[in-house]
Amino acid sequence: MLPHFATAVSPARESTELIQVSSATKRIAFAYERFRNTLEPDEQEILRRRAILRVLERRLFEDRPLTVIATTLLQELIRGNYIKACPTSLADSIARELAKAKALYLKLDRPSAQWLLSLVAVGVDQQLFPPNRQEALVHLMYHDTYRRLVWTDDFVAETDRATQLYLACHRTLYAADDYELAYHYFIRYFPSWQEATLTPEEILHLVRELPAFKDRMTQDLNHSARDRLTRLLRPVAVPYIILRDILIWSPTAAFASLEALQAAGSDAFTKRVQLTRSRMSRRAWHSILFLFLTKTTLALLFEVPYERIVLGEIHVLALLSNITFHPILLLTLATTVRLPGQANAERVVEHLERIVTGEGELPTVAISKPRRYGAATWSVFALLYAVLFMLIFWGLFSLLDYLGFSLLAMFFFVIFLGLVSFLATRIRRSVDDLRVIPRREGAISVFTSFLALPVLEFGRWLAQNIRQLNFLLFLMDRVLEAPFKLLIDVTEEWFDFVRDRREEIVK
Repeated sequence: MLPHFATAVSPARESTELIQVSSATKRIAFAYERFRNTLEPDEQEILRRRAILRVLERRLFEDRPLTVIATTLLQELIRGNYIKACPTSLADSIARELAKAKALYLKLDRPSAQWLLSLVAVGVDQQLFPPNRQEALVHLMYHDTYRRLVWTDDFVAETDRATQLYLACHRTLYAADDYELAYHYFIRYFPSWQEATLTPEEILHLVRELPAFKDRMTQDLNHSARDRLTRLLRPVAVPYIILRDILIWSPTAAFASLEALQAAGSDAFTKRVQLTRSRMSRRAWHSILFLFLTKTTLALLFEVPYERIVLGEIHVLALLSNITFHPILLLTLATTVRLPGQANAERVVEHLERIVTGEGELPTVAISKPRRYGAATWSVFALLYAVLFMLIFWGLFSLLDYLGFSLLAMFFFVIFLGLVSFLATRIRRSVDDLRVIPRREGAISVFTSFLALPVLEFGRWLAQNIRQLNFLLFLMDRVLEAPFKLLIDVTEEWFDFVRDRREEIVK
């Protein structure tokens, strides 16, 4: 008989009165949020936390009771389809969180205050979706993996290994962002934050210690081993991801026998691949819409006036190519990825059995620093890479010039080519995250990847600065959102007034 896994479930809330919104305002607000999120393709959980943060930035310092602000926050999330109708008692709990944040925010310097607000958004999100099961599974992976690791050198100092391993487990299992990871340590370093209220002494302690804690967490979250640890632990995380799915989809029957576990593991892996493919398609379409809207806007605002005024004519073919090429390329790259095969599925189920039963050894994971090259070798490689970089972009600009692109059109084309390369690689990586057997690449694939490397590197730099470059997103968040959400609130109150008057008339 296999051991049963206890899953943490949040207790049912006693309040039966729900916070609800009208279906009309919900449809309008949901359309707005969906369009807005196409401009920032990311995981659903991260988009939800960013939505919470945007509401806090707009509403936290309104001259209204915090319970009303918390209720408004929940209403906005319901309208955006981030959450379902929820009990009114939840607003009281969130209001207490906001009271602590407001008291502390006013006493901090600007960078620390904004960082705190991002952590508060995570705290609110975790009240809506308690991470009990998530934490339990991360702890399981952490303790199992810690015994399997072999640190072959001093790439990670011994004092930092536990922290970096825990962060890597969180990232590989749940794609956790830096604010979620920082909040995990924040509530442990400052346990008073989880109390209903803060005393003046506790607020003073937080004001004094938070900037130093922020700097320390930033250093830990941006450790030089971050990317390498995450890459090495992705195959390790796959059976734990499947275990998580089993606990969600069939928690009882799966652990009745070894055969039941094998069947459940195989079925869960198949479903996970299908779900991953579906999410890839959804993210690809969101990215395509983002590219199309952004490129069209840039063409109308800059390319068309530039060609009409400076060149005296509009190159229609180049303009249409510049608008349509990148979305088509992204769709092609995102939908032609090879899925994990049967051998990979069997290996995942094998590792899953060993994790659940505790019988058999799991493969050892060696953690070593990236290969270091001598000064002469590194100089030669750097020179070759720089030459390749220049040749690739010189070839691109030469081809575009031959096709009749204006200088501005060439500039936009190359920028979006880099961005598409990075977005497509990140979308395709979702499937690679389910591999425990490395995918073999042929000579053509290796050569193509080699040629695309400069463009991909350029795209990664662009993606890291996408929020600064995405002026449409800036316009929606900083200019349009506040009046639009105010109009939604007024419309909601008008519907409530009409409903109340109708009830008074017919009673």
